[in-house]
Amino acid sequence: MPSDPDHVLDAIDGVVDEWETLSADAMRWAPPESKSPDLVSEVTEIFTPLVNAFSQALRPVGDAFERVLHAFDDDDDGPVRPA
Repeated sequence: MPSDPDHVLDAIDGVVDEWETLSADAMRWAPPESKSPDLVSEVTEIFTPLVNAFSQALRPVGDAFERVLHAFDDDDDGPVRPA
């Protein structure tokens, strides 16, 4: 291997050029595209927010029903306890 500075500079330039090429390739990389969503994922995507909203809307009804049941339970003499 020659020891002249031009050869060393040429080697460095070659390495830098190769690094720039690889770096540019890395910047162009993109993850593979996912396949189109199937019917189940589309239905899930549409109905999940609707079901959540419906359950939140019915929560006060469930709380009121629970209060009514507790009110009936409080009116009783209590559970029969074995002697």
